[in-house]
Amino acid sequence: MHDRLRFGAVDLGSNSVRCLAVSVSGGVLEYVASGVWISRVTEGIREGEYAVGGKALERTLEAVGKAFQLLERSGVTGGHISFCATESLRSAINSGEVVARMESLTGLTPRVLDPEEEARLGRKGASLGIPGAGWVFDLGGGSLDIGTPHRSFSFPLGAVRMTALFGEEPEAVMEEVRSVIGKSLEGGPGNLVGVGGTSSAAVMMLEMVRVDDYRPSRLHGRKVRSGDLDELVRRISATPLEERAMITGLEKGRADIIVTGLSVARALLGLMGVDEYTHSETDLLWALCNDMAAERGSEALSVRMP
Repeated sequence: MHDRLRFGAVDLGSNSVRCLAVSVSGGVLEYVASGVWISRVTEGIREGEYAVGGKALERTLEAVGKAFQLLERSGVTGGHISFCATESLRSAINSGEVVARMESLTGLTPRVLDPEEEARLGRKGASLGIPGAGWVFDLGGGSLDIGTPHRSFSFPLGAVRMTALFGEEPEAVMEEVRSVIGKSLEGGPGNLVGVGGTSSAAVMMLEMVRVDDYRPSRLHGRKVRSGDLDELVRRISATPLEERAMITGLEKGRADIIVTGLSVARALLGLMGVDEYTHSETDLLWALCNDMAAERGSEALSVRMP
C-alpha cells in the first residue's frame, strides 16, 4: 500500500479535532488511520459570537499537533493534506488570530468552511460510503448542518452550544430544535444519513464498541432508530456524570454533551417524520481527501475500510 497516493484531512471542529488518512488506487479510497481529540475549542459558546483563548486554545493547538503527527506517521505529506475549520471558527470573533496560530504550528492555513460548503462536503462524503444517500445531517458541537441534493442548511443547534443553553433537559432541547428549524425542511429526506461525533457515539454505545476498539466498519451503515435514541438518553441521564466513563462506547470528553446531542438528533427525526436514519463513517473528511485525489486525476467512486 506504500506505493499508492496518500491523502489526509484535518477538521478543527467545535468539540473535537479529527483527522483521517487514506490511500487511493483503482478508484477506491482506502482507510489508513484516523484520530479524534476532544479539545472543546468553543468552550463558553452560547448564543452568537464568542472568543477562542486560554486553555481551550492550548488544548486545540495540542490536538491539531497530534493530528498532523498521525498523518505524518501514516505517510501523508504536507502537499496532500486538507486542513479545515467549521463552526468552531465561523462564530469566533478572533478567528484571524486562531488561524495565524494554526498556520504557525502546521505550516498550513486552515480553510474556514461556510455552512453551505460544510453541508455539501458532508453529503458528498456520506454518499461515497452509502450509495443512494438522501439528506445528510452532521451534528457537531456548534451547529447542525443538513445537506440535501439541492440545498444546504445550517442551524445553531450543536451539542456544545445547546448544552450551554439548556443543560441536560431533553424536552427543552427538543423544543428549541423544533422552534429553530420550524418548517425550513420541506420534502422527504429519502434515505436519511447521519455523520459526525454524536452519531458515531450513539452507534458505539448501541453496538457496545469500546473506544479503543474502534474500527469504522463496525459502525458504518448501522440503522439508528428513534427508540434507540430515546433509550440512550434515558440510560445516560440516569448515570451520574462522573460514572459515565464506564458506559461502553462513550468517550470521556463527550460525556457532558451527549444527552443534549442525542436529543437534538431525536427532535430532528421527529421533524422529518421518519423513525430511523443510517449512520455513515464516511463524511466531510473523506470528501476532502477525495477532492484532492480528483485534482490529481485519481477521484474515487467507492471506499474500503477495516
